[in-house]
Amino acid sequence: MKIYLLEDNIIQQQRLEGMIKEICAEESVLYQNLFATGRPRDLISSLQDATLHTLYFLDLEIHDEEQKGFEVAKEIRRSDAYGTIVFVTTHSELAMKTFEYHIGAVDFIDKGLEPKAFRKRVRDCLLLASERRETSIPLDMFRYHNGQSSFQIPFAELLYVKTTGIPHKLRLVSTTRIMEFYGDLKELEGIDDRLFRTHRGYIVNLEAIREIDRRNKVIQLHGGSSCLVSRRLIKGLLEAWERRRGDGDNLVR
Repeated sequence: MKIYLLEDNIIQQQRLEGMIKEICAEESVLYQNLFATGRPRDLISSLQDATLHTLYFLDLEIHDEEQKGFEVAKEIRRSDAYGTIVFVTTHSELAMKTFEYHIGAVDFIDKGLEPKAFRKRVRDCLLLASERRETSIPLDMFRYHNGQSSFQIPFAELLYVKTTGIPHKLRLVSTTRIMEFYGDLKELEGIDDRLFRTHRGYIVNLEAIREIDRRNKVIQLHGGSSCLVSRRLIKGLLEAWERRRGDGDNLVR
């Protein structure tokens, strides 16, 4: 397990860092390293592929930006879908906003708690993250990295990627989230043979296809999503889908 701490008040940063180390020693919580910083950019740039479970303690207000922690958490989720995120803040009234940002934080710890209660909440989060460490992370990940975007999601969750109408800005739709990033559809085609260009504006995960409607040129995907297929590309799509799934499993009408 790796632990990241984002806190721009150096006194509070050192207090929480010391507390984390003490609790880990007391509870035999193993961690690979603890990275503490007051600069969001330093934290984001230090993130690596999430091959280990990671725990993040994030201050919500950084350098007088009241909700900066939410932005950092969203950036974390681009590259780490399974990390354990905890907010430590004086703005407990903003707890419900975690749902708006689709962050999936496990706790929202108020800095104003009395010391014993505060320490218990930190301890509970460390023990939870330690338990998650025993859960395997899917190795079959869709990873994308270029000069502007870097993220990964389980391939089984990926449905399709489409253009947005803004040059080089793409929208990825999965079973768990929708995200936008900068990239090129042509680059994505070559990442994995499960990705198929069905239209000038769409790339589809072949394993996510539930049904192909040849008459209306529409692909139905698992979870109720749909996307377009062009007349020119539908034959190749059918052949590629059959190779991956087998004739008997396909539904074409």
